[in-house]
Amino acid sequence: MSWLRLIMMATALFILASHAKAHLTPNSEVNLDFGQQQAVADIIVPQGEYAFATGNPVRNSPDSLAKAKAYLIGHMAVTTPQGRPWRLVIDRIEFVQIAGPPDLHAVVRLIPPQGVTVRRLAIDWRVVIDTVPNHFVLFVVRSDFAGGRLDKERQVLGALQGARHRLVIDRGTASSLKGFQAAFALGMRHIAEGHDHLLFLFALLLPAPLLAAGGVWRGARTIRMALWQITKIVSAFTAGHSLTLIGAAFFDWHLPPQPVEIGIALSILISAIHAWRPLFPGHEPIVAAGFGLVHGLAFATVVARFGLDIQEKALSILGFNLGIEAVQLIVVLAAMPSLLMLSRTRFYPACRSISALVAGLAAIAWLVERLVGYANPFAQGIDMLLGHAGYGIAALTIGAAVAFLLNGGRVADTAR
Repeated sequence: MSWLRLIMMATALFILASHAKAHLTPNSEVNLDFGQQQAVADIIVPQGEYAFATGNPVRNSPDSLAKAKAYLIGHMAVTTPQGRPWRLVIDRIEFVQIAGPPDLHAVVRLIPPQGVTVRRLAIDWRVVIDTVPNHFVLFVVRSDFAGGRLDKERQVLGALQGARHRLVIDRGTASSLKGFQAAFALGMRHIAEGHDHLLFLFALLLPAPLLAAGGVWRGARTIRMALWQITKIVSAFTAGHSLTLIGAAFFDWHLPPQPVEIGIALSILISAIHAWRPLFPGHEPIVAAGFGLVHGLAFATVVARFGLDIQEKALSILGFNLGIEAVQLIVVLAAMPSLLMLSRTRFYPACRSISALVAGLAAIAWLVERLVGYANPFAQGIDMLLGHAGYGIAALTIGAAVAFLLNGGRVADTAR
């Protein structure tokens, strides 16, 4: 192989590896998902190259799809590294425009012989590359629970071109613990980076230490009552998003992203208004559970790729949920002592109103952004500030301690 060809392949590999969202180049791509008993190959072959290599029609007619299926089966083989053949089952085949020019798209199950691990295999691939010399196919791991890979960063395994048509894959030893740890870390990262989820929870917790009377927040709950209210709110939110996570993983519950994101922004706006003036006093846990269902639908886009088997999905959801709860618990434990102290001072009405205003403005900015589909500077600024929320909690803690001391440790009338 010439140096020029090596450089071209390396450049193409780099471009494709860095582009994790869509197939946009005129080369083929095989995305692999590894389960316990089988692997799944999501195959994309450019329609033009397929037609040139085969002379077959490219319509979604029974005859055209039958020829495409026969061509794929006849030009790809999967075996153990020692040569024992695997069984290939094509579950879906279609001509479709995924991104860029139209493609031949197929989903193929790769099933090893009885008693053979799914984690070591050899792929013999001659689709298009045996006819079109400059065409290559990129092999990528999209998900591998037992290998601890669940995030969006795809792992490039290699590329085949021309006379090089065999790729040996070794995914190492399977480990459920690796998958659980990866799901836990992904849950922590997802909620930590999900500023809207945490802002909703914070806005709902702002009035948790208070009692409502006459359409205003008046007086403070006892510490025990406040802690119980906080526990109910956080638990209800957890129950809500856990339900939709389970539904997404096992029953394919999902909605288009835009209405879900709009619903999340609305949940923050409503919670911010409630923090300013009571809208549903005493019913915060019910509201948290209801909006938790909406927030869970946003998490559902992540869990949809969690494992191919029931056990893997269950462990993934458990780890992902525990990761979310770990961050939520850290946020609650960090913020609530300050809010409890402030709620017993004359300074809390102003603090609560300003916090509610900031949350409401952030919600409106996100709502506009998600309705029109374009980023706006204010929403981007809010995201940037919330990325440094730890400093805000530290400032809140110091301010709460000072306010409590200035107030002489006495409970003040917080009617507003």
